Amino acid sequence: REQQSNRFTLFVSHHYIAEDCVEFRISSTVLNLEREKAKISGDWKTVFIAEPCIQDNIFTFRDGVMIRPGAVQAGGRMLMDGAKHLLIVIGDHAWHEAGGYTEKTLPVAGPDSHLGKLVRIELASGRAEILASGFRNPQGFVRDADGHLWQTEHGPQGGDELNLLKPNLNYGWPHVTLGNRYGSRKWPYSAIPGRHDGFEKPIFAWIPSIAVSNLIISESQLFPQWQGDLLIASLISQSLYRVRLHEGRVMYVEQIEIGTRVRDIAQMSDGRIALLSDHDGILFLQRAPIYCHDEYDIESIYSYDADDVCTDISGTVREATDPMIRSLNDAKFGSPVMRSLFNVYVHEDKLVYLRSPCSEDDISHRFFLHITPANTEDLSQEHTLHGFNVYDFNSSEDHVGKAVNGNGCVVAFPLPDYAVHHIYTGQVIREESPSGEISWRGPIWEGSHTFNNPDLAAAPETAESPYAQLDENNEHPGTTLFVAHCAVCHNLAAEHNVGPHLNGVIGRRAGDVAGFNASAALSALDIVWTKENLAEFIANPTQFAPGTTMTDKGITAEEARHIAEFRSSE
Repeated sequence: REQQSNRFTLFVSHHYIAEDCVEFRISSTVLNLEREKAKISGDWKTVFIAEPCIQDNIFTFRDGVMIRPGAVQAGGRMLMDGAKHLLIVIGDHAWHEAGGYTEKTLPVAGPDSHLGKLVRIELASGRAEILASGFRNPQGFVRDADGHLWQTEHGPQGGDELNLLKPNLNYGWPHVTLGNRYGSRKWPYSAIPGRHDGFEKPIFAWIPSIAVSNLIISESQLFPQWQGDLLIASLISQSLYRVRLHEGRVMYVEQIEIGTRVRDIAQMSDGRIALLSDHDGILFLQRAPIYCHDEYDIESIYSYDADDVCTDISGTVREATDPMIRSLNDAKFGSPVMRSLFNVYVHEDKLVYLRSPCSEDDISHRFFLHITPANTEDLSQEHTLHGFNVYDFNSSEDHVGKAVNGNGCVVAFPLPDYAVHHIYTGQVIREESPSGEISWRGPIWEGSHTFNNPDLAAAPETAESPYAQLDENNEHPGTTLFVAHCAVCHNLAAEHNVGPHLNGVIGRRAGDVAGFNASAALSALDIVWTKENLAEFIANPTQFAPGTTMTDKGITAEEARHIAEFRSSE
């Protein structure tokens, strides 16, 4: 950006068709920002052309027209290096994987080739200097406050990497990788697979792959606890990964589920995190202000800047016509019992879901609520096996309170008249295909809270454990695993929940259950469930049935086998 001006220099990395090959280039132009609109106001200039020009073993031409673009693994993320230089990480363009290579004929890009390299370009002259090598498919590139360069990279069939880039180092590709050759269980050029011997090792790797994309350093005041962390976007897992670093190593990685493929990520000037999705356009991640407290609350998610980000949702309550919501007019909610997509409060005899900002669409999805009574005698007969009572509801139902306006939304659900020990709640998304097929996805958020309930200690000594029937009839470990991982979506009795009931699932054809519209992915399997294939599906649903609405719950193969055996023993 020019000093005290709205004129910027825009750099773009791209491909350019040059006769019978394709060049990887950086071009620049002048960009003017006027009244929040961007306009190109100068000619395009070529800043850099990578060597070599990529031949038609990757790009296929017919009569001078490219009919099969091979612009894969191109990389192209850029950073300024002072005012006079530009850094770029260039992918290998599938140079080492394109077209029938064997273990003995590994193609070599050469030390002077820019493919698979970190390159520093002098803007005035276009002179390029290779700083580091060994990259396959660079996706993200960022500099932290200490000047360290961080890079994310797609591995082949697994082995996505987070790298700390340093000059004169080789990061291994194509000689070593933590992934495998597609269709194989090894990488043919590594003497010992999975070791990365002889080259600079990644700081962290994801196995299996998360289809890693771009990354940023979080500096937002909206997320004070994320300061200095890496936020890494991914495609397959439809998540962000928050990476806490300390002295050049990873302390921990937190997965934050978004629910859609995240192609790119950027931090806005107001602190919001912008996410470019493959399916849902641009999403914004922001701290969810729900209720303005009269006094500073040390337990609040808000810091000293609460006045700047907090939205007074009392206006939503005052303008509501629903009597249940109007009854909250003078409520002082204090701290929520859980914070997620919604902040959830217990107010007198109601469970109250608050969100701001909010739209009608946010509360159109189905809520689920599982309540564990303080006394087992309050368990409904049909749910004795689970140990909790199930209350699924939509915000539009008559017994549910609802209010939405420009400030936010409020949903209130009347709690039962028995003492409550624990609640577990969330939302799932109802999806309808163009053909009218209904399916459920999620949960998109979930949370739980245990009450410090004196009635629990006073439960009758003769009261049976809510798991007594499970313990008596099923002695293997699949019982508790089912309750922990599966019962939120599946009933054992012949009543559907988010997912189909699992009564008699062994011996049933996949996707064929009366009264439930199964996903096309399951129906297309054309198999009958056995305990063996059911265990495979539970352990890795998206691999077993690509396109299924069931998400990976992190269940190990052994745990999945126990759950499948539990269902086969009915």
